[in-house]
Amino acid sequence: MASRPGTVSKILWHFTGGPIWDDAANKQLKELKPAIDGYEALKAILKSQQLRVGKYHEVVKVIIPEKRRYDLLTRKFEILKNHPVTVKSQSVCCVADIPLQHIGYHSNRYGKIAIGFHRESIVKAGFNPVMYTLENTTLLNSIYRGYSAIDEVEPGSAQSELESLQGEIDNLIENNGLDDNIDISGVEMELDWIEQGHGEVEDSFQNFIAYIKTFDTTEFDSIYCEREWRNINNYSFTMDDIAIIILPKEQEGERFYERFLDEVKLPKTVSIACWEDLVEH
Repeated sequence: MASRPGTVSKILWHFTGGPIWDDAANKQLKELKPAIDGYEALKAILKSQQLRVGKYHEVVKVIIPEKRRYDLLTRKFEILKNHPVTVKSQSVCCVADIPLQHIGYHSNRYGKIAIGFHRESIVKAGFNPVMYTLENTTLLNSIYRGYSAIDEVEPGSAQSELESLQGEIDNLIENNGLDDNIDISGVEMELDWIEQGHGEVEDSFQNFIAYIKTFDTTEFDSIYCEREWRNINNYSFTMDDIAIIILPKEQEGERFYERFLDEVKLPKTVSIACWEDLVEH
């Protein structure tokens, strides 16, 4: 039987450090969190036995050659040419499919504190590999184009037209003494269904976008090689799902490995390793 390729691991990693998230810019900064924050995050994850979705979400920027938009004031549609659109996904929690011998470079972006989960547990929990694509590609535009066609179906504009029509009907009834038993409830019901379906399509698309990872040409050696898996739901785990925990002997003045052994009591089935001995040996 052929051996497993060096790019595939039976352990998937969640690093508890990582870049600081910029809420205003909707992106990760290059600056890493302090190592102590990653240490406290690790303890919190183990205490709750849950990997929660965080602030991170995918922000996809595409250019739509032609987009129709309804103006509620003029009650007319306008056509926008080469219109930039920003789509934000649902928030996610993440792990990386990186063999142990290759995780050293990962620390430059995510720190040296990590918890490794067995692949079987990750798959069972519903994680899925992301699809990587460069920013501003034809592929991204084609993915968005189908959703954009649905997005242009605006229930609000249809409701506005229906209300206007109802006003005209009421005037005709009042001015001409007509039978006022004109029932448009069926149309209103259909509009409600359209609005509900529109919301479901939007939610589904945001979920789908969560599994697309965008990067630029300067990030082949970092983001592209992460082999990331994502989940839009919290991941609840047991201690049996943990393969190994790795901490550095010392970083930023803190002796994390010794401190962890002293502060956190785990079952003997959970392996705890020192980063310098296991990764940098």
